[in-house]
Amino acid sequence: MKKILFIFMLSLYSIQGFASSCPDGSEPVKSISEDGTYFVFNCGGSNKQAFPSSSSSNIKPLAGIDIENDPNLDFFKPPLYNLFWGSDYFRMADFNNDGNSDFLFVGSMHPTNINRKGDGTIGTCGYDECIGEKPLPVLFLGDKNYRLSRASSLIMDNREDSGLSGSRQLLIADYNKDQVLDFYVADNGMDPVGARDSYYLSQPNGTWLESSNTHLSHSQFKAFNHGAATGDIDSDGDMDVVYSEIDYSKGGTFLWCLINDGKGFLKKRKCGGFFAFGVELADLDGDGYLDVLLGAHEYSLGQPFTGIVWNNGKGNFPQYNNTPLPQYKKNWATIPEVSAADLDNDGDLDIVYSRAGILYVGTALQIIENLGNRKFKDHGIITLVEAPFDFKPDHEGNEWNDYIEAIMFRDLDKDGDADMYLVSGNSRKTNGMVLLNQGDFNFTIIKHANLDKLSGKSKVISKKVKKPFKYSSRNFKLQLKLLESQNNVEVCDAISKEFYAGDYYSRTKKNTYFFVSLDSNGKDCHYEWAGNEGNALRRCKQNNETDGKCTIYALGDNIVWGNPKLYKELTGRK
Repeated sequence: MKKILFIFMLSLYSIQGFASSCPDGSEPVKSISEDGTYFVFNCGGSNKQAFPSSSSSNIKPLAGIDIENDPNLDFFKPPLYNLFWGSDYFRMADFNNDGNSDFLFVGSMHPTNINRKGDGTIGTCGYDECIGEKPLPVLFLGDKNYRLSRASSLIMDNREDSGLSGSRQLLIADYNKDQVLDFYVADNGMDPVGARDSYYLSQPNGTWLESSNTHLSHSQFKAFNHGAATGDIDSDGDMDVVYSEIDYSKGGTFLWCLINDGKGFLKKRKCGGFFAFGVELADLDGDGYLDVLLGAHEYSLGQPFTGIVWNNGKGNFPQYNNTPLPQYKKNWATIPEVSAADLDNDGDLDIVYSRAGILYVGTALQIIENLGNRKFKDHGIITLVEAPFDFKPDHEGNEWNDYIEAIMFRDLDKDGDADMYLVSGNSRKTNGMVLLNQGDFNFTIIKHANLDKLSGKSKVISKKVKKPFKYSSRNFKLQLKLLESQNNVEVCDAISKEFYAGDYYSRTKKNTYFFVSLDSNGKDCHYEWAGNEGNALRRCKQNNETDGKCTIYALGDNIVWGNPKLYKELTGRK
């Protein structure tokens, strides 16, 4: 008996020693397991993988942030497609396993019953449920020269009520363990009631099939899940989902966990936590379990919680086991997003909060250093966009809403530490902004950064001859009544609805509109406000290079006809 006990204790010492260093004193090399669900630490260059076990400290459960921030995948800024009404949310990953970077986009439908009246936090359609055609995710596959080809035909949704309502979080992971990435869309809808989520699993024929009805325990469950994250929360070797539910009528139902059975079937259960807007999963104390990092809506009544709730080792996050983090209730109390990365190369994960003011006015980041042993140091606020002092918003949809919806980490300047790349939908102020890491938690802000220049990478010149940029134009009378009588605005459903029921219809000052039909089938239709004609022309040119056909529709007033250069560009006439 003593001999058996002695051998068992030696095995424990061996495991602990392996976790901290190799026999030769060098650090173990970290890699990802063959099934992509856990980390492996090896000494001496061995490729032999350990078996996943929650009791072995050398194996780290995989989190969604590990996939999103894969340093082995070439990172570049995608084109500004404007695929959806409002913002385009995207994730970059290798979806077809060819070693190249691909992009997956999700977004919101364009409601036909827009109503901005009422409380500024009320949904896009006032107190009513939004109605409109729900779009599907859009996939672009990349090649070695960073050229992207649209491959949306690979995404299938056979539900009777198919598509997305108001996508908020896009979670990438191999849920069904077939070596191909899948994706879960946390859909908070267009109003505080929420919407049902979408769950796309890879198929043997190379497509992705929406699989809620067969692989979610509660396929029609609706939640205003403003925050969501993915990771192996119970350390069993497969990827789970955690999201917050913001139910104002109940005061918040906190966190739901969707537990994977190992084959991609997700079973929903409550798992603790606090009322939260932002959610991320990360092992913040190095114990081998993914903890939940929460960001509150700190303007809320009561005692909103921003901080960490520690994993109890069973995939639950009990409220009593928490570490609160500093709040900024006065100026920056809205937290749309939160993430984590090792910003100081000390082996643990530091924290970055995306912050905004009341009704999302202004944009900032909060950076918190992980000191180890569940101790943290706040490095304060980095202001990115600040509205005029006297600006008073009446709705979230205001001109100073440039919040950061995704924080990505890469060594962009190749100096050995993690920099930040910020994503903010279609914002011209913050989308594509870079924070270069200068060490000691000091960062240099670069707006509209040239990523190739930062990395020292030479730009790839395509030998393909581009098609000439040609487009036709149709110019309508400036009177809206004449347009209605002649039915000239029915370029596509989205445009006609804007005239008869949307934002344009409700405006007292009718500024110029530009309408762009992007593809030869007339399925993708986009419009721009006055002054954004450059976006319209850019999208038209982009489609021309892909499909060879593009039409611009312009409603003219003095902004067009009083601009000879623009008039000539649109009409080809002086």
